[in-house]
Amino acid sequence: MLADARSLARMYAATVSEVDGVRLLDPSTVETMTEVQTDKTRMHGLPPGLDIPADRSFFMSLGFWRSCAPMPMMGPGSFGHPGSGGSIGFADPDARVGFGYVTNLWNYRPDDTRAANLIKAVRSCLG
Repeated sequence: MLADARSLARMYAATVSEVDGVRLLDPSTVETMTEVQTDKTRMHGLPPGLDIPADRSFFMSLGFWRSCAPMPMMGPGSFGHPGSGGSIGFADPDARVGFGYVTNLWNYRPDDTRAANLIKAVRSCLG
């Protein structure tokens, strides 16, 4: 996908709430498509001998990452997907918000806090 942060956030927001009169998905569809299909299982395709600790595993639903220890997003109901180099887009049905962050400075480090700090700021604004 190629998008700017605002468009990404609007698209995700429209999956969990109405945006300018448009709601993309019915709540029952969101519930079905975000049901966790993996739960701390070994990631497919890891090279032999490389194991990821359970607290670094990610949860997948039908095409989306779910909130998990490595990527908590807004909360337990959040769903979305990271992009390359630190970008992320997601929706949170409980808060009824979408979030989009894209970067022009690619970063491969797993401890990159840029998006996480923005997510914390949004969470604190929502209360």
